[in-house]
Amino acid sequence: MRWARFALVLTLMVIMLGAWTRLRDAGLGCPDWPTCYGHLSVPSTPEALARAHELYPHQEVVARKAWPETIHRYFASSIGLVILILAVWMILRRREPGMPWRHGLLLLALVCLQGAFGAFTVTEKLYPPVVTGHLLIGFSTLTALFLLYLRLSGAFRRTGDWRVADLQRWVHAAIAIVVLQIVLGGWTASNYAAAVCTELPVCQAGWQQAWAPGEAFRLFRPEDRSYEFAPHLGAAAKITIHASHRMGAMLVVFMLLVLAARLYLKAQSRRYRRFAVVLVLALLVQVGLGVVNVTAQLPLWNAVVHNVWAAILLQILVALAFAMRRERS
Repeated sequence: MRWARFALVLTLMVIMLGAWTRLRDAGLGCPDWPTCYGHLSVPSTPEALARAHELYPHQEVVARKAWPETIHRYFASSIGLVILILAVWMILRRREPGMPWRHGLLLLALVCLQGAFGAFTVTEKLYPPVVTGHLLIGFSTLTALFLLYLRLSGAFRRTGDWRVADLQRWVHAAIAIVVLQIVLGGWTASNYAAAVCTELPVCQAGWQQAWAPGEAFRLFRPEDRSYEFAPHLGAAAKITIHASHRMGAMLVVFMLLVLAARLYLKAQSRRYRRFAVVLVLALLVQVGLGVVNVTAQLPLWNAVVHNVWAAILLQILVALAFAMRRERS
């Protein structure tokens, strides 16, 4: 269980570092993978810089961009190692009652897929579907680790509050809507559309006339080019992406407030009333972070926390779904 807790914290840190790397425009800080300009670390000596120039003559080594990417890779590799150890440990003890060793195999497959998408992010030059997929698999890995931790720790034993189990479908729908909003957030970031709308609640005046979903959500682009700073999109497409994310946020707020209200009114135990309160508070924090992103013109620290808090909000819903399933069982 300690390994699962450690892997969970480490994965949350990697999500934070991934957001930091992306928001520092450092996704291509290293033009190769898994090395950085052919080195295990950022080239700094004259000999290393000369070799980097020889390998990539058209790209200058920019340390302030290469270091975030390199640090992110170090931490991501550590997650792979920890999950491998965790999976092997569970497989060796698979005959013990209740040992979720198949869960460990799923985690191992997820982290391998995440590593592949990390490589594709670089080799495909920040291709938005790959960057968004990389983010989504990272959130999936965090969720799978959190569920493993809940299973191993025996969390949320039955309270007998069977009435709340009737809201399980609402919780599942809320999880689906939050995941969709996370995808929209990843698409907004990977297409460099986070700062194009400078007013609330949706965008500045005239955004309806700029609506261009066909261009904004086009997945397949055969051009062999760098997608850094989204040169493939015009202003209208970026406004459409950002406005879609804002409207998705409104749907999330409505859905979670309704869920929290119904949960609080229906619950007979303290656990589920607390869940309702925590859900509302976490939602208010996320909305506040989103508002600051707009009013303060996307400060780095706030944008990183906004990304990480989305992951935490998702885990609150996952924990609620897990607890409700225990009530039914």
